[in-house]
Amino acid sequence: MERTSGMRHVAVALAWMTHPVTVGAVVVLLVNDHLLKAAYPGTVTGKLSDVAGLVFAPALVAAVLCLLVPRVPARVAAVAGLAGVGLGFAWVKATAAGAGFASAAWSLVRPSTVLADMTDLVALPALALAWWTWTRVRTAELPERWTRTVRAALVLPVAVLAVAATSAPYYPAVARVQVVDGRALVGLYNGYHALNADPAAEPRPYSWVSTTDGRTWVDDPKSSETSPPAPEPLRTQACVPDTPAHCYRVVPGRMAVEETVDDGRTWRLSWEVSDGRREFLARQVDDLKSTRVDLVSAEVAVLPVTGGHLVLVANRRDGLAVRFADGTWQRVGVPAETGSPSVDPLVGAGQHVWLEFALAGSAVPVLVCLALLPVLTRRRRLAAGAAGLTVLGSLALLFGVAAGTWFAGIFGIVVAMSGLAWFLATVADDRGLRWWHPVGVLGVAVLTAVGIGWPFYGWSAGNPDGYDTAAWIAVLVAVGGAVVSAAVTLAARLRGPRPPRPGTQYLLTDAEAQAWRG
Repeated sequence: MERTSGMRHVAVALAWMTHPVTVGAVVVLLVNDHLLKAAYPGTVTGKLSDVAGLVFAPALVAAVLCLLVPRVPARVAAVAGLAGVGLGFAWVKATAAGAGFASAAWSLVRPSTVLADMTDLVALPALALAWWTWTRVRTAELPERWTRTVRAALVLPVAVLAVAATSAPYYPAVARVQVVDGRALVGLYNGYHALNADPAAEPRPYSWVSTTDGRTWVDDPKSSETSPPAPEPLRTQACVPDTPAHCYRVVPGRMAVEETVDDGRTWRLSWEVSDGRREFLARQVDDLKSTRVDLVSAEVAVLPVTGGHLVLVANRRDGLAVRFADGTWQRVGVPAETGSPSVDPLVGAGQHVWLEFALAGSAVPVLVCLALLPVLTRRRRLAAGAAGLTVLGSLALLFGVAAGTWFAGIFGIVVAMSGLAWFLATVADDRGLRWWHPVGVLGVAVLTAVGIGWPFYGWSAGNPDGYDTAAWIAVLVAVGGAVVSAAVTLAARLRGPRPPRPGTQYLLTDAEAQAWRG
């Protein structure tokens, strides 16, 4: 085959992308990820996606590389695709760092979790099939241009979709907790599969881990990729074996446990996660269906241990809560199959309230523009354009944060700050404004923004507990800031425009001259 150059490199790469073997791999990946894995979970469907991805991913990389840089030889792009995909796959599957990077990258498109698994490396020989496909393409005669264009237009978007829309992410959750033969068995499941399930139905399938102390966990022999054929009903109450009158029960619809020591005549609250904390926790849980479905205490069990007893509570997407023998409670999250359980899913204050912080930050340019625009005496149209740009940037920031599109959020910040700088430059050129007016308005706007964001920061830290309380405080602060900034503007208007300095000559507009005459 003669040397290729320019767009012919692109044609060869796209021919590889549209080869029947490559297209077949794309179809297999889509069907397996979105149908077969859910219907037949197991080793075969798990590895099949890896094999299909390794067959078509090098062709996709080569096609994109040639489209972006047409002068790259097709053979170089093919080698880069094969080597890059192979090394990247090995890094992701063999190291925790690679799996974490892949999870973060895929989560930019949709929430995803990629797990390191050395056994997945058995799929690497599939790269040989990709290479064989490339050798057939590079020595074959290219089809007509319009045929190549149609094929590429049909296959390339589907291939990109197959990479981005991978199989359903894994959201670990705790479904069951039981005591068998002196150990606690904890049933784990993928919370993603319960999103559209009947809230009363038990999440399935699930696997099992066990513990004897509530702190360390091992994969249990009872573990299975499918649930038992006839699972037992959820046990919402359990008693201490040696003290039958001492019992614990879950509170329906809440993450809470009640305790009795008099055989059920009186109950007291032993442990809970308040509704306000559950609402905050829900912000950290991807694809949450409902706090009353996914963040709720479902089952309780009591395990006798030396010096007392353990109480274990299955809280679904929040994981497991454990009462240790000394009487202290701890939320330990979802146990790992080996080693220590995962950390508490609640994070520190200030997290997961980015939309509210963006709203508070947007208050600064908006208040400044609304307070100063009515009293400008020069370049009002220019200032109005700058104010409009500032408001549009603030809206773009809010949209980007709300939608999780950080590009839109950063773009909004740049536009809003540019508009505000333009507006303030216009204000500084207005000789009729007293210096304390824009400074006072800017100070009020900054304090208002802090006052709007602070109650939401407090809510993330637990005080106030309810989101509604924080929202009402923020509304009152916003109204107060608007009133104070309006008062500053009114005071400036009552004082009138700044008089010209003695001996200074100005070119005045008719409006400025009329204002200075009074």
